[in-house]
Amino acid sequence: MFWNLVRYEFKNVNKWFLALYAAVLSLSVIIGIQGSSLSSTYYQDKGVVMLVFLSLVFGGLVITLSISTLILIIQRFKRSVYDRRGYLTLTLPVSEHQILSAKLLGAFVWSLTSTVVFLFSLYIIISMIQPDAFLSSFAEYMLKNYTDNFWLALISYIFNTLAGILCIYLSISIGQLFNEYRTALAVVAYIAIQVVLGFITLNLRIDFDYNWVLSFEIFKDLILSVGCYLGTYYILKNKVNLQ
Repeated sequence: MFWNLVRYEFKNVNKWFLALYAAVLSLSVIIGIQGSSLSSTYYQDKGVVMLVFLSLVFGGLVITLSISTLILIIQRFKRSVYDRRGYLTLTLPVSEHQILSAKLLGAFVWSLTSTVVFLFSLYIIISMIQPDAFLSSFAEYMLKNYTDNFWLALISYIFNTLAGILCIYLSISIGQLFNEYRTALAVVAYIAIQVVLGFITLNLRIDFDYNWVLSFEIFKDLILSVGCYLGTYYILKNKVNLQ
């Protein structure tokens, strides 16, 4: 039953996101070709204008991708847990832990995919404009700075993404405790959480080497993830107020 919940997280959104991913990657190829043609010749006004225009469109698509991913995470959780669909979700023969875990897994996969598509699109653009210089410089930079702590950086990204998603879930859960202005109060709760986290991070900032910074971020995000998960689980199990 748990995997049925997970499959539901990808239902009816695949086509939209696949089209958006394809648009971002296709446009990155076009920008790369345009930039490559300019880098091999003298800069011409029309070519520069076209490159700027394509870059603006690309930026708009990336922003759309980010916002769409965020909206997907919010709506998939709110609608299927705390809105009318919540009656069906909460009567399924699954535990609150399974519901929350399925939501979290689906949201993480979409976030990870969007990040990979964005990074790959940047790679396409840069490598097509200056392939030899980029590849040699990139390889040298990665070997020099990130070979020893690549896995630490990857773990940091995973926990940071999970913490961000769970913070959104907790804020939505806090908002649904009220009968009115749920969305507004959820936003207020999210802002309040971020302010507290920012204050704590500012006062506990570690200015050592990169490994220490990553380790601190992992520890902070781990604590935040556990706290937000338990808070969301408690509200989901004991304080559900469906509308």
